[in-house]
Amino acid sequence: MRIKIKMRMKSLIVYVLLCFVVDVGFSQGVLTLEDAIGKALENNYEIKLEKYNVEISKNNISRAVSGQAPTVEMNASFEWGYADAETETLGLTPGEDSNNPIELDGSSRDLLLQPQINVPIFEGFRGKYRFRQLKNAHQMSELQLTQVTEQTISETVSAYLEVARLQSRLAIDEENIAISYDRWQRLVEDAKFGTANSVRRLQAEVDLKTDSANYRNAVLLYENSRRNLNLVMAQPLDQVFMVQEDILLSGDLQYGRLEEEMQISNTGLNLSLMGINDATYEAKISESSYFPSIQGYANYTYFDTEDDANFILNNNVRGPNVGVALSWPLFTGGANKITRQNSRIRLDQQKTALDNTTLNLEKELRNAFARYINNKEQLRIEQSNLETFITNYRKISEDHRLGLVDAADLRTAQLNLSSARNRINDLTYNVKQSEITLLQLSGRLSQ
Repeated sequence: MRIKIKMRMKSLIVYVLLCFVVDVGFSQGVLTLEDAIGKALENNYEIKLEKYNVEISKNNISRAVSGQAPTVEMNASFEWGYADAETETLGLTPGEDSNNPIELDGSSRDLLLQPQINVPIFEGFRGKYRFRQLKNAHQMSELQLTQVTEQTISETVSAYLEVARLQSRLAIDEENIAISYDRWQRLVEDAKFGTANSVRRLQAEVDLKTDSANYRNAVLLYENSRRNLNLVMAQPLDQVFMVQEDILLSGDLQYGRLEEEMQISNTGLNLSLMGINDATYEAKISESSYFPSIQGYANYTYFDTEDDANFILNNNVRGPNVGVALSWPLFTGGANKITRQNSRIRLDQQKTALDNTTLNLEKELRNAFARYINNKEQLRIEQSNLETFITNYRKISEDHRLGLVDAADLRTAQLNLSSARNRINDLTYNVKQSEITLLQLSGRLSQ
């Protein structure tokens, strides 16, 4: 009997130790929340791609791109040909209808070189609003970069909080295993002196195995969450680290202030406003078709022609020219009218999108704040109840040693205490996750 007890005890000790060994690799290093966010922002591919768009839009803020800068062009042509010509002239002698036809044949060559500078004078305000539209596009690209950055930070913090939550849960489960192991070991020691109840000892063994199995499941969830955080940070998935559990965020958040900040700083809302600006400039550009376009130009012409089949065998023209050109589209088949109509429709569309965005953000803020308040209240209640669970467990544990209560009551008290601690742990990180959502909606997260 003693041999069986010793062998079983050794196997259980090995089993429990294996569970604790899983945690040995966790102490390779501590990854702070700031470091995690920094790595994610540095390595995120969407942020890198969006930065290219910002750079392109910045380069586009130019009078040249908007069509307001002078341009210089070079016109050149060369033409070669061959012709047979027959020319009949009016007769010079009285009574003679015409002179005899003159036949000429030969090749011809034409050369034109004409450098020219074009200076836009007036284009119906098209260039003016096009330039403003380019500046607005740059601001939109910067906001889109901010939006991607906020999303990356939110995903990183959420993944980090999940790792911290499960890491805290492992500590709770480890303590639970220690309690079950201590109870089982006392019963094994009592069995040596013949004072232990075999049913109670077997029940303690079952409880210990159950707690150990739960711990291993928690370890699996922890490792998966750590791999997910590595993925968000774009680093090797097998990177080993611990995270900080005492994460401080914003503390007490007020709905009124969050709503004010959201109306000013929310990225999605500001993008909708920028969309209205872009549609407004597009409408102004389309209205420029009502006005004429005036352009000044200056050029130097060099023209040289040789024609063997002509009376003028050679002609050479060269010299500067200055002029003003006016273009006024009087009728385009209705194309300009359709363009103006579509631009006004797009402006109305962007205004409707702004109303929709505003309403959705208000709904999301209200829901997120309600979850935040509810999680905080639930956490307060659970924390106030924790001392009761601790006191109850200690009393039942003492009564169990004295034989006043059975193992089932002790196990119930142990599970109640463990569940209370896990609920506090979950609610703590739920509150922090709610804060992250509120900070993102208010536009404060990227700051």
